[in-house]
Amino acid sequence: MADEQHFGNPGQGGDKDRKHDRDKDQMHDRDKDRQRDQGKDQMHDREKDRQRDQDEDRMHDGDRDRQRDQDEDRKRDPKHGRAREKENIAKKDADPDRERKDNPKDSGEFADPEDERSMEELHRAAMEKEEQIPEEGNERGPWWMYAIIIATLAFGFFYMGRYLGEISDQPHVLFTTPAPPDLEPEELDLMATGQRVYTRLCQSCHQQDGAGVPGAFPPLGGSDWVIGIPERPVYIVLQGFQGEIVREGVTYNAVMPGFGRLLSDEEVASVVTYIRNSFGNEAPEVLPEEVAEMREASADRATGWTESELDDFIESQEGDVL
Repeated sequence: MADEQHFGNPGQGGDKDRKHDRDKDQMHDRDKDRQRDQGKDQMHDREKDRQRDQDEDRMHDGDRDRQRDQDEDRKRDPKHGRAREKENIAKKDADPDRERKDNPKDSGEFADPEDERSMEELHRAAMEKEEQIPEEGNERGPWWMYAIIIATLAFGFFYMGRYLGEISDQPHVLFTTPAPPDLEPEELDLMATGQRVYTRLCQSCHQQDGAGVPGAFPPLGGSDWVIGIPERPVYIVLQGFQGEIVREGVTYNAVMPGFGRLLSDEEVASVVTYIRNSFGNEAPEVLPEEVAEMREASADRATGWTESELDDFIESQEGDVL
């Protein structure tokens, strides 16, 4: 008896343990139920959100399609487009809550109490703010491109008007030359040919006006070597000249090459005739036949003449003639 009182009733201890286990199982079941209920609520909330998003997307697409249809109607038939727009406005006025009923965003906890506009009005306002994309091929260029085009055209018209000149059969003044003096036809040919030869071979040294270069090439105008006997200028043109000479107190010392191998008898006669009747000079012409005789007489001469050599050769030729 004493032992039973000291240790307690073993049947009573087993009941407590079983009761404790039942309580734990019930608590575990309640936790599982609560978690299951929470999971269902979350899934339900997500489903509601997904459904709401889909409804908003469909309404947005419907508004955009309706707006596009209205724009196309106005483009195709402005009167029909305006009539359709008036019809939509009339329907909206007849049932103001129609769009609000169909639009979940305008009802419930997502509605803005301060904004009384419908979804269509909001979308129309947003589309009006968007910048219209211009049609391809109708884009405007930058302003500076048009400015450059206008300036280029203005300069072109000015340049053509200033420098194009006029249509005329008369030659330009820059391409005309003074007419030679009135000479016989044969002499006129010699002068024209001689002028071309002088411009091509002699003008660079003796200058266009025949004034020469001080200290290097003597002047041709008024020179006794030019208007004197024709042999002296002919031999100089054929074989050239070198060495120092003094004319009217001025010393000239330069080398003139010979043009005997380059010029024909007619060209030598023409250029000598030209310098003897230009630059204020006046002397008889030189004929090609005379040049041919002088060329044959001086055929052995391979270098340019000096003043003394030329004088001696001319005297020897005169002595042979006598």
